[in-house]
Formats: sequence, structure tokens, C-alpha cells
Amino acid sequence: MKTLIKYILLAVAMLMYAGCSNHPPSAAQFMNVKENENSLGVGGTVKIGDLHQGKYRFENDYSDGEYRGDFDLSYLHRYSHLVVGLYSENLFSLSALAGFRTEYIGVQGWLGGAFISVDEQAPFYGGLKLIEEYPVNWKFRVGLSEHFSRNAYFVDKNGAGLGSPSTGFYNEFGGGAYLAYKGFSVEMLYGREIDEPRNRFYLMVNYSFEFDG
Repeated sequence: MKTLIKYILLAVAMLMYAGCSNHPPSAAQFMNVKENENSLGVGGTVKIGDLHQGKYRFENDYSDGEYRGDFDLSYLHRYSHLVVGLYSENLFSLSALAGFRTEYIGVQGWLGGAFISVDEQAPFYGGLKLIEEYPVNWKFRVGLSEHFSRNAYFVDKNGAGLGSPSTGFYNEFGGGAYLAYKGFSVEMLYGREIDEPRNRFYLMVNYSFEFDG
């Protein structure tokens, strides 16, 4: 029992230290779910471009770090044209995900919250994504997407000391394209920050496991 308590406390400490990180989830994974089935997705995202890394933009005594790589998990269920589920980035952030899809069009929304937000900002992240898909055949699909999102990243309020982890936010709009073969997908995404002249490029690779609902 004591060992279990230690593991729980360690997990809580890691969660508090890690801060929240959140970026747009995969459009291909959302469009992949078959009717009346569940989808468990695993994958990763690599980001390059003008990431928030170094001194926090509003306070020089703070440091920030927008991760260049993420480990992504998703659980989705589709009922008729409705898709609902959960999306996690690096096992620390969790978003509720819901949307509507047809054979060719999808609308995906997500929303989550941070434990501690820096400078008393609203502690919420999320966004909305419009998806257009063309199924070449029952195995192979291509798609496009456009999104608007409020993203989250790690901020350390005391980089020279023990640290005080928090979460910073920025607004982004952008678009992307993906190729999907059965449960496997490769997705390229571009994001432009609204508040600053920053550009980001995402490479997302995912695989989904389907099982009956």
C-alpha cells in the first residue's frame, strides 16, 4: 500500500512539474473512425519553426519550452455521424473531443484545461477544425483541414531555482493535408500564431486500432 501511495504521489508530482502542452489533434484520426466502432489511436508529432523556447515573452524572469516532439493518444467513438472521445498529448494534457462527420466533410472541436495558467490567463485550450476528405477507395484516403486553436505550452516561473511550472497560451490559425491508408496516417500541418509573427510546421504520424463499440 505504501508503495502504491509513493507511485501516486510521484505521478502527481510529475504531472504538476510537466505543465500542460496542447496543439491541434489529428484530422485523419478523426475521419478514420467507422460507424458504431471505437478507435484507439497512438502516434507522435514533431514540430519545427518559431516555437516558444527561452525567455517567456511577457516576463524575462520566466522561461518557457514548447516541446519539439509529442506523444499522442486518442480514444474516439462514432455513432452515426457523431464522433466523441478524448485526446492526450504527452500523457499530461487531456482534451474532450467531439464533432460531426460525413463521408467527405468533418467538423472537429476539442477543449481542455490547465492546472495552473501563467499571469492569470484563462486556463483553457482548444479549437475547431474543418476537414475535407476524399476516399480514393475503402483503404486509401486523402484530406485537407483548416483550424483555429488556442494552444498551450510549458512555462517555468523560476528557471534559476526549484521552478514553478505553469502553462502559457497563444492563438493560432492554419491548415494541413494528410494521407491515410487503413488505420495509418501521415499528416502535415501549418500554424500561424496570431499574436506574434511565428510560424510552426507539424509532422504527425498516427495509427489507430478499431474495435466494436
